[in-house]
Amino acid sequence: MKKHFYIKLSLAAALSLGLITSCGKMEEKPYGMINSNTFYKTPDDARAAIIYAYAVLPEVGYYGRGYYITTELPTENLTQKGDAGVGNFELDELRTTSTNSDLDNIWTYMYRGIARANAVIKNVPNIPAMVDAERKQITGEGYFLRALHFFNLVRMFGEVPLRTTVIDDATQIPIAKSSIKDAYDLIISDLKQAETLLVQERISEGRANKAAVLGLLAKVYLHLASSKANSSPGYDFVTNADEMYANAKLYAGKVMTEQSAFNFTQNLPDIFNIDIYKKSAVSEHIFDAAVDRSGDREGSFSKLPNMFLPADRPMTIAYDPLNPASANINIGQGWGHFRTENNVYASYNDVDKRKTQLIVSSYTNNGVTYNLDINSSSRPFTRKFIDPARIGDATSANSPIIRYSDILLVYAEACGPTPEGYGAVNKIRGRAGIGDLNPNLSVAAFRNAVVQERAWELAFEGSRLFDLRRTNSMEKVLVQQYGKTITSGAYFFPIPQREIDTNPLMK
Repeated sequence: MKKHFYIKLSLAAALSLGLITSCGKMEEKPYGMINSNTFYKTPDDARAAIIYAYAVLPEVGYYGRGYYITTELPTENLTQKGDAGVGNFELDELRTTSTNSDLDNIWTYMYRGIARANAVIKNVPNIPAMVDAERKQITGEGYFLRALHFFNLVRMFGEVPLRTTVIDDATQIPIAKSSIKDAYDLIISDLKQAETLLVQERISEGRANKAAVLGLLAKVYLHLASSKANSSPGYDFVTNADEMYANAKLYAGKVMTEQSAFNFTQNLPDIFNIDIYKKSAVSEHIFDAAVDRSGDREGSFSKLPNMFLPADRPMTIAYDPLNPASANINIGQGWGHFRTENNVYASYNDVDKRKTQLIVSSYTNNGVTYNLDINSSSRPFTRKFIDPARIGDATSANSPIIRYSDILLVYAEACGPTPEGYGAVNKIRGRAGIGDLNPNLSVAAFRNAVVQERAWELAFEGSRLFDLRRTNSMEKVLVQQYGKTITSGAYFFPIPQREIDTNPLMK
């Protein structure tokens, strides 16, 4: 059996890194404390440290589940089952409080990831007798991961503490919030440092290379550009939206032209086929939180598909509903926790293949066909997170973080209504079977159309909330278009109360 880097970690390394901890919420004590006198001495120590840094991504509280609770429930995409936790309902109904357990949880995991990345950044450059190329690669991955965590934090919470040093003593824990500008300055600096250190080659599944860095930079610059252009709250510090759009175009263009490991996939079901995106030489999955069903615990494997799949009975579906000769696949059953909202389901054109091929509306069980009702408890659901070879609840379904189609749409939006911009968005629309975009749109109308295209293309992948926030559209879309009510947390969630209570400088 293939031994995936994100699963295997020796007990000795675990003990050295202080890994023997609960996978639940972090206790109120210093974390990320590693004794550099006994660790960070050999190349194997560096390899174990970067594995540990990546390992936080697929955890239950982060991309394994918590990220989607936090980013999808507040949008028109998903609601939750009736017996979900209070935190889920607060997010879904846009009335979040500082005591929201889901926000507290993801805050903890993001800072846990930052602590691990900080340890890599500080210590790996000083390890003797290490091949310089590998030293640079691992250090660059540390910078990339820290930038990713802070990008998520600033988009979720706005002003946050910028923890950039290894915590050696409890007196270092209290730290004040930094401005949103300072957060983005750090994110961009980290990514540009990573760009100089990472290689172009695809190292292995679940690890970042230069394409991931360039893609994340493109997304960062687009967020800054559109937030400024649309007067989104908190982004007055951006001085020139056009400059930010130009940077987004530059870095997205590099992903499209300067590498060959990631590219456009013509057949929609193939994008999310585990046997294709995990094994093929070319994939749409630029960077994922990677998992394997053979892992020994959730976080090594994923139970995320269960959140989307209805709970009524095991399901068999066609691999490609538009192909009469398509094979049938058995995808099991789930928990029915996430329920697709009618708002997003009805927004698709009926011939849009992202609806007909990627949203399951009927299935069979023992020869009987069952149709799913968008207004019932067992609703049509996304097939982006399925694993036909699952072992019980354990699946190998990765959580996509940066996908090629996402970057193609970043490029289109940054370009505006130019031949390049139209070419990029129409490539996405052509695959979906809905024809080209109106060729005579203004700059604002074109960019609005691309944002809508992102809503359809990236549905259920954790992008919609941030797209609505950066375009200053929370009220226009969720309230005026879909009749929702926003009480709090529209553009930034409240800082978790636990952080306020335990960090006196936050007051």
